[in-house]
Amino acid sequence: MDTSAAAPRHVVVATDLSGPAAAAVTRAAQLADEHSARLTAVHVAPAGRNADFLEPAHAAVEALVTGLLFDTALDGAKPAIAVRQGRAAVEIAAEAADGGSDLVVMGGSGEHGLLQALVGSTAENVVRMSPAPVLVVKRASTDPYRSVLLALDTTPQSADAARFGMELTPLADHVVVHVSTVVGEGLMRAYGVPEEEVDQLRDAAADQARHEISRLTEAFTPRPRDVAVVSGHPPTRLAEAGRSCGAELIVVGTGARSPMSYAFLGSVAQHVMREAPSDVLVVPTVEA
Repeated sequence: MDTSAAAPRHVVVATDLSGPAAAAVTRAAQLADEHSARLTAVHVAPAGRNADFLEPAHAAVEALVTGLLFDTALDGAKPAIAVRQGRAAVEIAAEAADGGSDLVVMGGSGEHGLLQALVGSTAENVVRMSPAPVLVVKRASTDPYRSVLLALDTTPQSADAARFGMELTPLADHVVVHVSTVVGEGLMRAYGVPEEEVDQLRDAAADQARHEISRLTEAFTPRPRDVAVVSGHPPTRLAEAGRSCGAELIVVGTGARSPMSYAFLGSVAQHVMREAPSDVLVVPTVEA
C-alpha cells in the first residue's frame, strides 16, 4: 500500500480480551475518532474450536469494546467485530488485508504480561505479514499523541514512513532523528585504525547525512520541530533519543520487503519495538 501521506480510513485493532489489549482498543478508537475512520475489533481464537464458540466470543468482544469506549468517552462510531480462528498473527494480518485496513493496532504485551515473548512473536509476525502499518501500544491513553520521534534514513521509502506518521499524528510535535554510521567501523577498530581517523570518518558521514536528511525533510508539511543527526548504533541511539525527548510514539520503517514472502523485519525496527518504552509505529515498504 502507499503510505506516503494518507490518514487512515479503516483501523483494525486486535484484542485477546486481556487487560493490556484494552490500551490498544482505546488508542485505536481515539485514532479512528480523530480521523473519522472505520474501526474493527478482531479477536483470534485457537484453531479447532467448535463453531458454537463464535457467537459467545463475538458477544464477549462486543461487550468489552463497547464498555471500554463508553468508559473513556470514545463511544462515537460503533466498531465492527470480527472473530477468527487460527494463528493470531496470521489471522490479524488477514483481517487487515481482507478489510482493506490501512492501520493495525495491537497491544505491547499479552495476557501474561510477557512483553518480550509477545513482541518476539505475535507483534513482530503481524508486522512481517501485514499489508498496513502496525501500531504497537504500550501505554494506555485516550489523548492524541503530542510528541513523536520520526526515525529517518536517507531513502525515499523512509521519508514516506515518516510522512505517514505525521499524517497519523497531526497535533503532535515531530522530531526527526537520523543515526549516521560508518560502514565497517568495528572492523577498522579491530585492525587498529586510530580512533582519530574513525572520528574523522564518522564526522564526514554525519555531514553527508545532514545534507540528505535536510533535502528529504524540506518537503515535510508541517516542518518537524527539530531535525537531529547523531552517530552510533542505530537501534540503541533511537531508543535513547526517544527517551530523551519524551516521545510518546516512535515511527520507524522496515525497509524493502516482498509482498510474496514472509517479510524480513529490519533489526532497527525490531530493536525499537522491543526496547522503546513508548508506543511504536512500524511502517512497511512493499515492493512489487
